[in-house]
Amino acid sequence: MVFFCPGCWREVDAGCRICPSCEMDIARYSRSARYVEKLISALHHLEPQTVRRAAWILGRLKAREAVPALLDLADRTADPYVIESVVEALGEIGDMRARPFLIRCVTQGALRVRRAAERALAQFPREEGGAHGPQ
Repeated sequence: MVFFCPGCWREVDAGCRICPSCEMDIARYSRSARYVEKLISALHHLEPQTVRRAAWILGRLKAREAVPALLDLADRTADPYVIESVVEALGEIGDMRARPFLIRCVTQGALRVRRAAERALAQFPREEGGAHGPQ
């Protein structure tokens, strides 16, 4: 099994208490951080599948505190699969802070992202002016 530092995401030995790269106290972080905080931290992981899985779980948990981190992730990646996962998570969470981003995604980017954004917006309450409100 491979272990990563939750601070810098470099590979560390199993049981490592202090990261040799960034000096993060891994042992204390593991004991004190909440599950959602750990998932938000995983949005910075180097492996895209881990990032997608963390986004998916955050969406299923409807973790509103993750919305800023999810939006930041969408801004800093060009990976359409990761963006699709972010869009799906934001749709599950249903926080209005994500609406402008989702509306942009309906008309921009990869087809899979556009379709995911349409599905995500369909989960939001309808606003006056149409299904997604004024654009």
